Amino acid sequence: MNEEARSLQREFFRIDEDVIDRIQHLKPRLMEYAEEALETVFDHLVGNPEVAHYFEIADNVAYLRAGMLAHCDELFSARFDEHYYEATESMGERHAKLEFPSHVYTAAYSNMFARIVELAMANRRRFKTDDITALSRITHYDVELSMGAFYRHIMDKRAALTSDVHKIRHLVD
Repeated sequence: MNEEARSLQREFFRIDEDVIDRIQHLKPRLMEYAEEALETVFDHLVGNPEVAHYFEIADNVAYLRAGMLAHCDELFSARFDEHYYEATESMGERHAKLEFPSHVYTAAYSNMFARIVELAMANRRRFKTDDITALSRITHYDVELSMGAFYRHIMDKRAALTSDVHKIRHLVD
């Protein structure tokens, strides 16, 4: 996707200069909240029988935690440059390789976003409505990109397997 298409996508999500400036200004607080929010995100995942086996391994959690914090750092920088788009594509690909159902990722993302908002509202310097709106816009955009990459990689893998099956059948017939 070229920059013009990406710009139109951001426009569709109503990510304008005000949203970008607001998120960049809030970044230090957002990163602090994201770090704390990750604790409850992983607790929730360990409690899910579909994925608990993966999240019970401390090394897996440490790796994912570091990756999620790095991605939050990228997202809350609100640069929307090539590096950001490569990061969302890579994240979607890594998720697809784990082969968990998509709701595991969207629920984790949603729970993290909700926890960030809870922490912000409990702080004496509460977020304003425009802050939450800006955060909502960029996080929804981010999850759209990541899940789009997730499904693209699954479809590419399925297409490659189907192609291999056809090749093998051709050789056998």
